Amino acid sequence: MHVQHLEADKLFQAYNVDLQMLYPWEGVVETPFGAAWAILAPGESTKLHQHQEGETFFIARGSGVMEVADESTPVTAGSVVFQQPFQAHTLTNTSGSEDLMFLTVWWQDRQLWPEHEEHSDSAASIRRVMVTAAPPTPNGDLHVGHLSGPYLAADAYNRYLRLRGVASFYACGTDDHCMYVERMGEQLDMTGHQAADHFTRKITKTLSAAAIRCDLFMKPDASARFEPLVLTLFDRLWRSGKLEAREGPSPYCELCERYLFEADITGLCPHCGDGVTGNTCESCAGVNDALDLVEARCTSCQSPPATRRYRRLFFPLSASADALRTYLRRTAMSPRLRAFCERQLAAGLPDIAISHVSGWGIPVPLDEPAYRDQTLYVWFEMAARYLAYADRLGADTAPGGDYRSFFSSDDANIVQFFGFDNSFYYALLLPALYMAFDDALQPPAAFVVNEFYRLDGEKFSTSRGHTIPGRELLASVPRDMARFYLASTAPEREQTNFTLAACEQALDTELTQGIRPWLRQLARKTHEELDGKVPATGDWTNEHLRFYRRLERLIAEATEAYEPTSFSLQRASRVVMELVRTAHRFGASESHWRGVAERQQERRTAIALELLAARVLAVLAAPLMPDFSARLWRDLGHDQPLPEGAWELSPAWLPEGQTVGELGEHDFLSVRARQTESPVSA
Repeated sequence: MHVQHLEADKLFQAYNVDLQMLYPWEGVVETPFGAAWAILAPGESTKLHQHQEGETFFIARGSGVMEVADESTPVTAGSVVFQQPFQAHTLTNTSGSEDLMFLTVWWQDRQLWPEHEEHSDSAASIRRVMVTAAPPTPNGDLHVGHLSGPYLAADAYNRYLRLRGVASFYACGTDDHCMYVERMGEQLDMTGHQAADHFTRKITKTLSAAAIRCDLFMKPDASARFEPLVLTLFDRLWRSGKLEAREGPSPYCELCERYLFEADITGLCPHCGDGVTGNTCESCAGVNDALDLVEARCTSCQSPPATRRYRRLFFPLSASADALRTYLRRTAMSPRLRAFCERQLAAGLPDIAISHVSGWGIPVPLDEPAYRDQTLYVWFEMAARYLAYADRLGADTAPGGDYRSFFSSDDANIVQFFGFDNSFYYALLLPALYMAFDDALQPPAAFVVNEFYRLDGEKFSTSRGHTIPGRELLASVPRDMARFYLASTAPEREQTNFTLAACEQALDTELTQGIRPWLRQLARKTHEELDGKVPATGDWTNEHLRFYRRLERLIAEATEAYEPTSFSLQRASRVVMELVRTAHRFGASESHWRGVAERQQERRTAIALELLAARVLAVLAAPLMPDFSARLWRDLGHDQPLPEGAWELSPAWLPEGQTVGELGEHDFLSVRARQTESPVSA
């Protein structure tokens, strides 16, 4: 007889529970499943996790709450819970004094794996989406590094959603009250407002030149919604006791006679040791309160600061830790961002000062002497900024609509694009502010982050002149080609590098020598053999069927590339070029049937399939190359522009008898900053 007993000295810690392995039973039996006793301490939760095995929990003692995917249920002794492979799950012991004991049994069965990724119908399940990108700071024009980040990515995603038939709106604006704007104004002998207006005009022109189309572009000082919502956010948090007044030390420059934060102080990051200016480290995304910078100095006079005490307002972010953990579990994001958030939560969240001594920004709305020289922190404003976007879009799209149309609706989502260096604010601070303001609000459902784009191996730097202005590139490279190259080299999961020589070579190889020759050959055979008319399909060969199925797979790959959980412009650009290469090879191999009389039915099918591939190309390329896509769509014989909802998971045939134009003959890859649309709205 073989017997095991639950023994304390056999327990080990894993997944935040104490486990004793039962099966496989070493030296006794090798089983196709694993099993263990598990003991969860009072008030604790198992680690949220998912794995390829199916698993069952048999609750033996105690009570708790089981969460699997988006569902939760109370469990007690006698409850049995099955978890499908790859379903995220966690078990919480709700007792304050009693252990929760359960038997866990797991096994691997490939047939239990989900056949389809969740992305396959995610766009169809949401009716409205607000797409947002981190606002550019109007202390300079946008350079190529900026364009390669959130602005192009958000534009491509917005265009994709509309092609899926989703009512999507791209909202952005300028970050006028950032202190860097006021300091740049001082250098140019301008006020902060003048500098913001000056550079906002440049920024919007660059976005337009790149065909980055915002449905709403909000300048804070010109918006009737922005400041009132900032004050409403402040008033509700202050009156509900969710803001705290504290007196404490802060860096102060005796020579410049001012408190130092943001643009006025530099030093070494207290978290990673890299150089940092202001309150955020661009290397590790860690934040500081300026006081904890190492070797700090004033950016104006370079002297080390003294310390003075004054009374400020704080948002106690640490109080939101549990709510943030729950929120982040269901939010789509990259592995690096998720790891960053989990490290921040494990280390303990800092409380954030939301007021500073400054004359630039929105004054603290309290009639108390201590705050008369203080303005609200720009990152506190930022939460109200997105409420203002949603408020304007909600009012524009539905009678009586407001910000709740996007923040509190089950059929609406918000997807936020930003650089990794701003991760703390977008993934932790802003969601906490939303939840503190109104617990019915739903913060963004997905975050899409980018790393830094480098120029010739070094970081873009306007101050050192190491940069390529966005409009300078767009004046020398057709904008669709520039968009495509920036997408193909986008710094998504790691820093990538831009060189003008590599850009020109890649565009010549991939686009000029790739797309155009295939389209020209397709147009020639269609006109020579079929009088320029789209044929009906005839007889099929196995090669035809394989090619059609390959088109379906490429559409699925492109769809996955644009979904927030797996968003990748690099992958989307690769799919476009793989489509062209696949279609070109197919067309070349099928050309051997030309002139074989008894194979004319098969020949007709082959040309119809190539034209189908060209239609698929027009759709898949539209988020990246809108000018090219629009022209190809027209040349395929369509009288109307590419419609919303044209993105179909199964390719749709061109109508039989439709007249095809001169594919590839027009110079539609040579449009330089041509204003064919109004990409930015006021």
